[in-house]
Amino acid sequence: TTTTTTTTTKSTTTTTTTTTGSPIPKKTVPGEQCDICTDYPRKCVFDFKLEMLKSDADGRRADGRIRSVLAYNGQIPGPPIVICEGDELLVNFKNNITGNMTNVDGSSNVTTLHFHGIREKTRPWSDGVPFVSQCPITPEGQDHPKNRNPFPFPYGFNTDVDGAPAGTYWYHSHVGAQRTNGAYGALIIKEKGTYAIVEENIIDDPANTLVLQEWYESSTNQVPVSLLVNGNGRIGELINTGDDEQITAHLKGKGACFNLTENKHFHPDNFTTNYTEFHVKPGYQYRFRVIGAISQNLPLRLSIENHTFTAIAMDSRNIQPVTNLTDLWLAAGERYDILVNTTEEYDQSGMAYKIKVIGYTDQPDNHCPLCTIAWLKYPKQYIDYTYVTDSACTGFHLPSPLRTLNPVPNKYTAWKNRIKYPHWKYPSTIGGIFIADLREPKSKSKSTITNLANTQYIEFDGNITFNGLRMSYPPVPFLLQDPADATNRCGSECNGPPPFTKCTTKNPATCTANKYCNCQHVVKEPWASVNVPWVEIVLVNNNKVAAAHPIHQHGGWYWVVGEGQYNHNINSSFIRHQDKINKISRNFHNPPPKDTIQVPPGGYAIIRTKLDNAGTWIFHCHINYHVTIGMAMVLQIGEPQDWRTGPLQRNVECETPPPPPRGGPTTIYWFYGMENAERCVTPGTEVTFNWVNKDHNVNTVPEADYDSCNVNNPTPYAGDCIWLAPMLDGSVPENYYFACGRYYNSTTRVGYHCKHGGMKAKIQVRSVCTL
Repeated sequence: TTTTTTTTTKSTTTTTTTTTGSPIPKKTVPGEQCDICTDYPRKCVFDFKLEMLKSDADGRRADGRIRSVLAYNGQIPGPPIVICEGDELLVNFKNNITGNMTNVDGSSNVTTLHFHGIREKTRPWSDGVPFVSQCPITPEGQDHPKNRNPFPFPYGFNTDVDGAPAGTYWYHSHVGAQRTNGAYGALIIKEKGTYAIVEENIIDDPANTLVLQEWYESSTNQVPVSLLVNGNGRIGELINTGDDEQITAHLKGKGACFNLTENKHFHPDNFTTNYTEFHVKPGYQYRFRVIGAISQNLPLRLSIENHTFTAIAMDSRNIQPVTNLTDLWLAAGERYDILVNTTEEYDQSGMAYKIKVIGYTDQPDNHCPLCTIAWLKYPKQYIDYTYVTDSACTGFHLPSPLRTLNPVPNKYTAWKNRIKYPHWKYPSTIGGIFIADLREPKSKSKSTITNLANTQYIEFDGNITFNGLRMSYPPVPFLLQDPADATNRCGSECNGPPPFTKCTTKNPATCTANKYCNCQHVVKEPWASVNVPWVEIVLVNNNKVAAAHPIHQHGGWYWVVGEGQYNHNINSSFIRHQDKINKISRNFHNPPPKDTIQVPPGGYAIIRTKLDNAGTWIFHCHINYHVTIGMAMVLQIGEPQDWRTGPLQRNVECETPPPPPRGGPTTIYWFYGMENAERCVTPGTEVTFNWVNKDHNVNTVPEADYDSCNVNNPTPYAGDCIWLAPMLDGSVPENYYFACGRYYNSTTRVGYHCKHGGMKAKIQVRSVCTL
């Protein structure tokens, strides 16, 4: 059982300067001692290691099934990092992943560590994004003559100067599907004084944090089977199972209902896990921090039995309080801080209240639920340790009327009928409250945020790209290039002295108008330290039945100055025209800050980012599958001479090559829903078709059968499958063709996996490869 007990001691305001105004030197202390604020700032040191383990021990049992996991210091979530305003954080990080943990995306056992939401103003090299800010970290003990990273890697930031105000953050791996498999945890920066907006009897204990995640059948089978709160969950008598088509629809964000089958692990008299517990006392306000450590397109809704709550912050930044809320939605990467008033009038002999968390695998129709709970326990109440949520999520339906914060913006009627600002300030007003209608507490000068450098339009499409450009990465990380290598870059380049800049579009010759392009997508902007301009980015989600992509920006918050939705498909040209005829409005009066926002399908979000943080910052969809296959770009602010690279080496290739979205040059990620793979290898090279479940096969076929998918082999087997390129002289290129032969239709003479699942590959063997 996970138990949280809270005291009612209030914190007091302290100072971090001497009488002369000089900063107090920071005392180095173990990080575990930094959860209590002091009168002096500290350097808080944590030692982290990431390991491949089994979910067979306390602290990482998840939903009770035993499967492979990735865990920081043996825990899921990883150990909470709690420090205070004025402190500095240092995480000495080691990659202890042993063996070869294969993820569904085929990612390897290299890793990084990212502090989600931290600006890293003086340490862009510590942002933790492979091939953007650093080389990925190889496993400890794996010596390599080209190793490019310090050991252990010194991740961290200084709350004074790195853009890290008090608030709720989190950390996670930024490699492949590693966070999906457990590599994540909470990061809290405590205020030294009491909360400034609501001066009530508030209990602010970081232990009252809920880290929410959906949990999958295995690291390679992406069927969601349970939800976890702080790493704890259960599965009842039935469990989700699915086929390739259902899994692909789920990963692509289209939604899918999975099949319910008997859960062979269900033993109602012998649970190995319990739901998380929070213990409270009546008559107080408790601050709860809610973190959406969600992996795929599965937004989650939180509500509390017999309680309403007040939202006071989102994505680490304070907002004008939104009171009397019945429920709250979070997508991947989002965070909210809420205040819960505990009542004096509770049933002292009754069962503890349930904190209910539910999501739907079939968006946007809210079909096919997954749900879980945590307990909110008052004195003398009891907990039913035999309770488990059922597959229908009985009791999770919320009766009207509802007052909902951040509803998933995938229903036009909900957007049209939302509670607009300032009407949501009235606690009795019922309906949905969307991000663009929230407000920051402090006034942001209109003259500042309207100091515009330029406007960028980023359109999403059915191929899950930004502007039809699928992100690839360079062998030398963007931040460590001096000068920048523009060989395979695409995107826009904005030059000229701030604030007004002229932008030009640059795409490689290999990009064509009728097909997406694999390239290094960079939006280059100027950097300024005074009279800082802003860049405006208009995010356009063109399809009204697409996912509400949660778009996350590294290196700082953006301010949401506009949002809208239509009841039809749109594109960037349509939005530009609507803007030109003044049918799109912008709010410059206290717009809300965020670092992750869901962009409405058939709609747009307008964000503005201050160009004061020099570096290379990834900008991506936080649905894990989407960023893995290339729904990302880099926001470059400034030039190499403006960037701080710390202990990292410039202009040296990483010891491991960057993975193209469809697999490396000698690896093909073999799964239903892939895109046709093409590779060029030299004679004698081993090519690995990478998959694990016993679902597929690989067959060498003639070119004509490759084109038509006339391939029949009903026998499935588990990968990997390794093909050795023949030892030719290489002077004349030779092409070889491969396909999966599952589910052959003898009437149409077509293999279903090949034709509809994209499971075919063309490999060219030649002496010199340029692909």
